[in-house]
Amino acid sequence: MNRVEVGSYEFDVGSAREKLAASGVEKILLQIPDGFKIKADVFMDFFDQDVIIWGGSCYGACDLPKDIGCADALLHVGHAEIPNVVPDYPVVYLEGRCRIWNDLPNELLKRIDGKVALYAPVQHIHQIEKAAEQIRKNNCTPIIGDGDKRIKYPGQILGCNYSVKEDADHHLYIGTGRFHPLGLSFSLGEEVWIFDPVTDNLDKIGEEERDAFLRKRYGMIAQALESEKIMVMVSTKPGQYRERLAKDTLARGREVGKNMLLTRFDEMTPKEVDQFRWDCAVCTACPRIVLDDGDSFRTIMLTPEEFKIALNLNEEKDWTMDEITKVL
Repeated sequence: MNRVEVGSYEFDVGSAREKLAASGVEKILLQIPDGFKIKADVFMDFFDQDVIIWGGSCYGACDLPKDIGCADALLHVGHAEIPNVVPDYPVVYLEGRCRIWNDLPNELLKRIDGKVALYAPVQHIHQIEKAAEQIRKNNCTPIIGDGDKRIKYPGQILGCNYSVKEDADHHLYIGTGRFHPLGLSFSLGEEVWIFDPVTDNLDKIGEEERDAFLRKRYGMIAQALESEKIMVMVSTKPGQYRERLAKDTLARGREVGKNMLLTRFDEMTPKEVDQFRWDCAVCTACPRIVLDDGDSFRTIMLTPEEFKIALNLNEEKDWTMDEITKVL
């Protein structure tokens, strides 16, 4: 048993088994993302070691447990490691790869030329080369960039990191959802094509969608201008931990007379945040908490850069996507 299928994803169980055996691991803590927790018993059966299931969150490789208790190693399912996030215990990553692929549609191939930069999340990273092959046959040049120390694979993007961005005539994101390509479009300042290889759907994000998003974000910033009680949130998750940024943000607010509170969270949910009943919260953790889920909070939610705009400390006053390049 090497590669096994769970739902529409494939997992290299054989490689994970070899790594665990080579390290002499006898007991593992199994961390599974929400979409696969219903299959916890299936994943357990793949391994000979004693298995303990992690019942907490698993938003990505940024969200590793603070400790693994009596286990010898963590087996993290679904995501690739973030190279500059190194916990003080052994981790084996069981990456998920989407099995479904539809070729790039002719509609796209007719509308691209020259250099085409390719991007994907880890679940679709293996499909970049399939797309690149089609693009070459279309007499175009595929470009796959290398990211910074937070990125494992060429072409890979995270919801908090778009360092693989390249200079090209066209930009193509391969994967599901809109948050990743929206962030990429802001980071590039250019149009991004979106191809979902599961649904065979082709779409794009351009200036109109970015402008609509910005109007919403500047509306939140305008509301924050009148806030007096402002909470600065720092995450305990190792891949989202930016305490230095949190303390700098705290100091900026106090310098202009704001009532500032530094808070440390493991989970930044509406239930946990809104119970403080402060006017505004500045999140130094995952930017998706603010930009993707912000509407679910009663509290006004800002990124650190948005807070600087609210305080008129950003001289350019241009909105930028909050990206994480390192944690400290």
